[in-house]
Amino acid sequence: MINAINAMSPETGARTKGQSFNRIKNILSSHEVRTPVLILSRSRIRKNLDALSRALPGVGIHYAIKSNSHPAVLEEVARSGHRFDVASFREVQLALEAGGHASEMIHSHPVKMIHEIENAIRIGVTNFVIDNPDEIEKFIPYAGRVKLLIRVKVENSSAVVNLSYKFGCRPEEVLDLAGRIIDRGIEFFGLAFHVGSQCLDNGIYIKMADMAGELIRALGSRGIETRLLDIGGGFPVLYTETVPNISGFCRPIRKALKNNIPSHIDIICEPGRFISATAVTLVASVIGKSVRSGRPWYFLDDGLYGSFSGRIYDHCRYQVVTNRNTTWKRSVLAGPTCDSFDVIYKDIILPPLETGDILVFPAMGAYCSVSASQFNCLRKAEYIVID
Repeated sequence: MINAINAMSPETGARTKGQSFNRIKNILSSHEVRTPVLILSRSRIRKNLDALSRALPGVGIHYAIKSNSHPAVLEEVARSGHRFDVASFREVQLALEAGGHASEMIHSHPVKMIHEIENAIRIGVTNFVIDNPDEIEKFIPYAGRVKLLIRVKVENSSAVVNLSYKFGCRPEEVLDLAGRIIDRGIEFFGLAFHVGSQCLDNGIYIKMADMAGELIRALGSRGIETRLLDIGGGFPVLYTETVPNISGFCRPIRKALKNNIPSHIDIICEPGRFISATAVTLVASVIGKSVRSGRPWYFLDDGLYGSFSGRIYDHCRYQVVTNRNTTWKRSVLAGPTCDSFDVIYKDIILPPLETGDILVFPAMGAYCSVSASQFNCLRKAEYIVID
């Protein structure tokens, strides 16, 4: 069950993640738009980048475009001097349009279509990730033009989204894969791992740093030089549960990297959620209401097939903010489509709402709009970009 938050209560103050209801209404009015709408803050993107840079000094940031590919997000990443993690040729193009440089990107998808590889190399991408022998063979025609990283599987991560179920080789396979890369005349560049998305346990990063150090030493004993270590993303974001401060969260990770990874090896990370999530606020309106089996049902103009797709694909529970403050009841919050599956929250504490009321959902910038559809031919939430 999830409780909505009264934005005007003494406990939360009159602001919702920096966006007051009055300010939100002014933004909607000045832009002459109707809900659902996503308000994207450029300044928040910059603040998130700065916070992670301070938490992991010396670790390069390659923003994972897949979390939110809006041009304003990518422009702020490029303007701040950071780089990009890409997983498709279209993401490469978007990064270039925003001011990124192809030669600095990491193409982190471990299994790629042939034409994706061809297009990326043609436009200047050189750094690719693999995790199996068959993938190496695809790069033989481009020997001398590409550098390959090996992605290692992360076992027993407690992250909300497991990213090692589908990708990553076992640690004991790394030496053979590196040898195969070199035998094919391709440059071995380094190692990569990803602990999973929305990871609350920094211990798994420490474990992987230890493992990476062992692998680097084992590779070195065979005369194979490691030049880059990619520690992935997964840094936690505040939704409905408390998460650690990013500086404190990363402090033991920094120590583990310093103790295990030789200083001449470049280290990068590929955050997505941490950069984009809190930069976007969704505003949605109540379009109808009903009472079913004694419980209030409220229907919104956005739902699981739209911005709340992250409820399904990302296993995420988003905060709900209202400026109503009367008797609160267990309620149901549903989306606008004709599909009965389209229920956002089946058991949520809400005050009585009326058709036309707005609800505000902070931290909706990651894995929401990018996986939204137009089922029933309903309009997806439009973006408003501020500051």
